[in-house]
Amino acid sequence: MPQPLCTPLGPVCISSIFELRIADPRPTYKTFIIKKRNGDPRVIHAPKKHLKDIQHKLLDHFYKHAGLMKPCVHGFTPERSIVSNAQAHCSSKTKHLLNIDIENFFPSITFYRVRGLLQKSPFHFSYEVATVIAHICTFDGVLPQGAPTSPILANLICRSLDSDLMKLAKRHRATYTRYADDISFSFSVAHTNALPKNICAFDSGVLTIGEELKSIFKTNSFDINPNKSRLSTRFHRLEVTGITINKFPNIKRVFIDKIRGALHAWKKHGYDLAQAEWEKRVTETKNEPHEKRAWKRQWRNDIPPSLEKILRGKLLYVRMIRGKGDLIYLRLAKLYNELCARDKRSSKLPVDFIVRDKTHAEDAVFVIEWSGNYEKDGKSEAVMGQGTAFAYKNVGLITCDHVLRYCIGDVKTEFDSKEVTEATLELINPITQEKWKGKVAHRDAHRDLAIISFDSPMPPAHHHFVGMDAPIKEEEMGTLIGFPNYTKGKLAIFEQHSVLSRYPLFGLERFELKGGGVIRQGNSGGPFVNQKFQVAGVAQKGATQEGSNDECLCVSVLDTWIADLPNP
Repeated sequence: MPQPLCTPLGPVCISSIFELRIADPRPTYKTFIIKKRNGDPRVIHAPKKHLKDIQHKLLDHFYKHAGLMKPCVHGFTPERSIVSNAQAHCSSKTKHLLNIDIENFFPSITFYRVRGLLQKSPFHFSYEVATVIAHICTFDGVLPQGAPTSPILANLICRSLDSDLMKLAKRHRATYTRYADDISFSFSVAHTNALPKNICAFDSGVLTIGEELKSIFKTNSFDINPNKSRLSTRFHRLEVTGITINKFPNIKRVFIDKIRGALHAWKKHGYDLAQAEWEKRVTETKNEPHEKRAWKRQWRNDIPPSLEKILRGKLLYVRMIRGKGDLIYLRLAKLYNELCARDKRSSKLPVDFIVRDKTHAEDAVFVIEWSGNYEKDGKSEAVMGQGTAFAYKNVGLITCDHVLRYCIGDVKTEFDSKEVTEATLELINPITQEKWKGKVAHRDAHRDLAIISFDSPMPPAHHHFVGMDAPIKEEEMGTLIGFPNYTKGKLAIFEQHSVLSRYPLFGLERFELKGGGVIRQGNSGGPFVNQKFQVAGVAQKGATQEGSNDECLCVSVLDTWIADLPNP
């Protein structure tokens, strides 16, 4: 009677595993081939459910006891990704980038290497237990690409390799990272002839891998793939695991253009026609070289995935690389969600338009202008108004009510007065100079507030501000955003000021800005925000106005007014 072995799965008997193979002779792996980025075949061995469940239990045990991976490891490691891998090299000091690839990465890790790993720290399994687990985690004597346990075991096997390469990089003030089998070195040296020759050399357009670097791989039982070694300079595109890093982690323009083109086709022709054209294109280009294919997409069978799913996956990739608040992602994701709702598709993308920095704030403030003809007693006079409006929560654009008034001499009127003819209200993006028709949704003369909405079924995508949770304090610094004395081509002004005092006036909470003459003509309706770009108040009165201070209405008054509106 064989003795049971204590494994992370509980008592397991070696003989029972072989009995399971006899009683259940079905193959434990499903093998299929997908194409790599360069068109070469990639063999995937996916474990079937009964084995995959066991491997997932082992995976939990490995992560629990393996400890933190070395800082150079970014693949299949919690809190790290291809983005963190790229960010490690994203610096103005990076002048040269070496990318190399480990040849036959997973097949290079044999059953015997896995068993030896499990017998050592941090696991310290007995020979018998290590043998059982190694059998569970390998296929045909090597790590299978497709098993959930393979990546972490490969990372643990590479600990010695990572240590040696980190030491090599440190000696030459270089940066080293590894994402699975993709290895990157970045160098700050300005000229190729200054590259460390024991790592690499570049002469007459030919890249040569240094002998010490090759020796480290040989010592750790790995080989460098000679067909996937390349050296890039800052004068060209620097790319790490598919992400460009010349200025910041970014995506190739052609990737965004293809998404935009597909969304345009969907919007113009409808989903069914766009899907049919998509299937036609991927079928025609399926066997073409990688650079000629319609999309960089791989699938297990001859049925391509739906265009809806393809676009969703690619947009989530854009979000991961550029950030959830990136304007390009937000605009494309907003259009995607609108098209899904229009054509009753089930998908939906997360969209977060909240302002968190200056770039977002520039996308959330608009110039508001109105004009018309004042007709009364047979007289006609051109009337107009200009100020600042900002997007707030999901209610529309906030501005001051007095921006919609015209008061000069004997002429005193309102934008929506019956005496004003041919009245137009426009919202201007000062960056792009795009204009959209607007309409007044709500006005309140006592609070000097108004809500403006776009007079369009599909307004432009833009960020929006949110309010502070607590009132701003005296002496606290903030930023006044607006368009004082606006002229065409002038962008939003961001001015740093501190709060002088807080006080009630006519039953409304207000605060005054320190400095005098801070709020100028055109600032009216603009937000005053704290260091987190949360709205503290709305700019309303300037100190140049008779009997006035540089006053802002507290955001709490704005929130109360919005909450009381019948249809905000």
